[in-house]
Amino acid sequence: MGIFTEEWELETGMKRKVLSIVVCIVAFCTIAIFAACDTLYNLKNDVTIEVGTPISIDVFFENAPADSEFLTDVSGINTNEPAVYQLRIRYGKKTADVVLRIEDRTPPTANPVPQEIYMNWKMPDVNRCVSDVYDYSGVAKIEYKDGAPVFTDGGDYQVPVVITDIYGNTAEIQVPFKVINDITPPVISGTHDLEVEGNPDAVDFYEGVTVTDDYDPNPALTADDTQVDYTKTGTYTVTYRARDKAGNESSVPVMINVKLPAATNKNKTSSDNGTYHVGDGDPYALARKVMSGLYRKNDVETARAIFNWVHDNFYFRLLTGKRVYEHAAYRGFTKKSGDCYVYYSCCKMLLDIAGIENMRVDRYPKLNGKVHFWLLVKLNGEWYHCDATEGYKDHPGVWFMCTDAQINDRYHKFNGSLYPPRAGGSKEFKASPTPTEETTPAPSEDTPTPTPSAVPTNEVTVTPTETTPKPTEPSQDTPTPTPVPQDTETPTVTATPVPADPTPSPTPVPPKPTKATTNC
Repeated sequence: MGIFTEEWELETGMKRKVLSIVVCIVAFCTIAIFAACDTLYNLKNDVTIEVGTPISIDVFFENAPADSEFLTDVSGINTNEPAVYQLRIRYGKKTADVVLRIEDRTPPTANPVPQEIYMNWKMPDVNRCVSDVYDYSGVAKIEYKDGAPVFTDGGDYQVPVVITDIYGNTAEIQVPFKVINDITPPVISGTHDLEVEGNPDAVDFYEGVTVTDDYDPNPALTADDTQVDYTKTGTYTVTYRARDKAGNESSVPVMINVKLPAATNKNKTSSDNGTYHVGDGDPYALARKVMSGLYRKNDVETARAIFNWVHDNFYFRLLTGKRVYEHAAYRGFTKKSGDCYVYYSCCKMLLDIAGIENMRVDRYPKLNGKVHFWLLVKLNGEWYHCDATEGYKDHPGVWFMCTDAQINDRYHKFNGSLYPPRAGGSKEFKASPTPTEETTPAPSEDTPTPTPSAVPTNEVTVTPTETTPKPTEPSQDTPTPTPVPQDTETPTVTATPVPADPTPSPTPVPPKPTKATTNC
């Protein structure tokens, strides 16, 4: 019995050892198989992709198994926004927690905008030196690489401009600069002494006068007549001034002889002080008396009679003082003299009494620094320009029922958008050009001693085009990945993506004047 028991125990022990060995072998083989699978697939637990790259399960494996899939809903991830996410994936019967990092490592892109400047100009705003600026995350700053360059001489240069996005990626753009060293003032030619009798608008200061420059094709030219008193006979000085884009200036003085019309001296009385206010009488009573003899068979003929009467009975003289409509009309009906405001006021008062719709038009911009007034009159259902002002040697008649095209001259420039459409359908209006001083960039007041820096040239401002996509809100109904701070080794799962490595919010930097005919 004892021998049998011992043999049985020995046999049982051997079986147990064999079973243990088999279990160990199976466990080892299982572990080896899974290890072989991981080695075969080469799982990546921490993956970084570039902003804008689509999310794919393949990026987490060297050889992605066919049955691999995301367990986390990745549809709410906006890959245009840098962030860090913790995800869960499955491949075969295994699951794994992995980290997805979306980073912006791509520098901005832009195109250079060639510049042309004069040596004494300030450098242009650096934003104007580049165009079509683009970056996924947004541009933080645009700057000259080594600060705004200065120049010692004219020539062609390359100026480096650096664009930096909010994640520190930079791009260097070489901008061509052409620097002009212009120290020669413009040349004014064709000036001559002038003479005016009556209406100063009749003087064309720019007739025969030209200005040329060695670099600037269109230097500004002005005629300064601020020292001229057109209300007094005498000889005065008009100064022509020219200025090129580099700020060089030249001037030429000429003499202007002012003569008052003979009628002015003949009709002037001691009570006429040359102002709009010459008495406190009733201009409407005087206008009604005049109007009683001007009615015709229709509005067109009546209006024509009004403008003819004012033009034929008044003589032109400049006035001083405050313009008041009733005062100007009273002066016109009593003194039969005055400037364009008097002509306008008397015509308007007569038209109002006749029941003919009308409105005042102001010249814009001013000519020789002076305004001019005339009327739009509604005749035959349309608005026409009418002006009775006397004193234009190149237009001795009346401007009557003129369209924009017919009154297109230097006397009648105006802003058409301020008035109803005129006959012919005009809504806007731009009269024949009158020389005016152009605005040129201001030269630097404290021009440093120029020294070409790296690659130098002008000053400008471009608003770069920038696209910064908005993050897509993930669904609240399904588990979504949560961005994980980049310095956290063990990410946690929540529900809303947040940009990783927050940085202070930068400020993204993401068109011979035409004479009116005597008939009009």
